Amino acid sequence: MLKDFYPVQWDGVQAVVALPEHIGASNAGQVRDALLSVINRGATTLIADMAATVSCDHAGADAIVRAWQRTVSSGTELRLVVTDRSVSRVLGMRGLDRQVSVYPSLAAAAAARLPAPTSVLAAVRGRASLPPDGAGAVPVPAGGLLEALQDAVALTDGDGTIAAASVQLEDMFGYGPGEISGLPVESLVPEGLQEAHRGHRSAWARSPSARPMGAGMQLAGLHKDGTTFPVRVSLTPVTTASGKLTLAVIRDITRTGRLDDLAMLARDADAAQREHVRLLDAVITGLFHAGLSLQSSAGLPADAARQRTDAVLSELDGIIRQIRSAAFNERTQPGPAPPCAPGDDQ
Repeated sequence: MLKDFYPVQWDGVQAVVALPEHIGASNAGQVRDALLSVINRGATTLIADMAATVSCDHAGADAIVRAWQRTVSSGTELRLVVTDRSVSRVLGMRGLDRQVSVYPSLAAAAAARLPAPTSVLAAVRGRASLPPDGAGAVPVPAGGLLEALQDAVALTDGDGTIAAASVQLEDMFGYGPGEISGLPVESLVPEGLQEAHRGHRSAWARSPSARPMGAGMQLAGLHKDGTTFPVRVSLTPVTTASGKLTLAVIRDITRTGRLDDLAMLARDADAAQREHVRLLDAVITGLFHAGLSLQSSAGLPADAARQRTDAVLSELDGIIRQIRSAAFNERTQPGPAPPCAPGDDQ
């Protein structure tokens, strides 16, 4: 079992996993699975003890990043114990030193009380308690609550700085692990709309409430590569031990918007077809009545026959005007507007 390779020491709901001397491609998967297993068992604090680790390549760093991503979504606080400079340098290249608290010794990591940067999500989540031996534990859903959501989630502080971001948010906006945290939230907004966004954010902060952002407006997100895409955003104020935060749930509606357009076109086409059927029925009925009138006038005196013929001609003129009116309206009816770039109407 994995715990035979990397023993886990439990102290209440805090777990310490002692990692090996060398972490690379040959054992990175085992390291990742060992850390994820502890997270899934409900640890509120996970200390990855790398005091004995003297080498760690990019595969090993990826294993630590994967564990960190899971802690962000599950509400577990990850702490690292790193003593080797080369190991610290490799982890720093992945940005982990900016997202995870790093300690020079196990004693310092275990004694720390301040929340690590990535534990901000834990402040707004309930946690399952777990005894040291794991017996009677309340199981944590695989992947955590946030990873189970289809939408991207971000937590921002009062200054509009992104305190934490879900993996879905990073993927949606094209950022790597940990790259979004610490950025101003306006970094995710198209440049031409950033100033207006700051104003709206300040106004919302004065009277925060759970509601959709920009109701009736077309909102846009800014991908890391500079492209924009339509989004929907809902905001919820959250009070934690770390202060007042804003929980933003963001949804990419690129595909949804296209489906809405297609649905509107289908409705318009259906309405047009029903109008064409109604007009055709009216024309057929009018012509039928006109034919009957002409047929019945054959045995009438000349004056009466002439009056009947004039009435029929008037009916035919009415039918012709009806056809022309329908055809003219169809030619002048504006078609669907061409799609606009996200944010063009703001």
